[in-house]
Amino acid sequence: MKTTTGHEPSRWAWHRKTLLRLRDELVRAREEHEQATRAPHERGGADALDFTEDELELQVLRTTLAQEEHELADVDAALRRIDAGTYGICEATSEPITAARLRAIPWTRLSKAAAELAEHTRAAGI
Repeated sequence: MKTTTGHEPSRWAWHRKTLLRLRDELVRAREEHEQATRAPHERGGADALDFTEDELELQVLRTTLAQEEHELADVDAALRRIDAGTYGICEATSEPITAARLRAIPWTRLSKAAAELAEHTRAAGI
């Protein structure tokens, strides 16, 4: 991932820096979780409860990994939008996303209104 293109507006410098820091944290966490899923689990002598706890822990790790992959994809997409000059524009409405929202959720693709509409639509099963 590029660290700077030299042509993005300086107004996105904080966002780029924040996204790159978040990306680094996600990559480190993902690597640790991947390593933990590959670690051998004791099978011999473990009772059924121990086995079930180990399997549950593995399930949680795999779920965490999937979430981290999704978050990493969102961060990478935001960095690409900065490079493309489309960062800060709602993908649903083509309207600007507020500065406060971009500070709170720098990887967001949607304005608050568009995100709420999308969530309402998902919740309603539409």
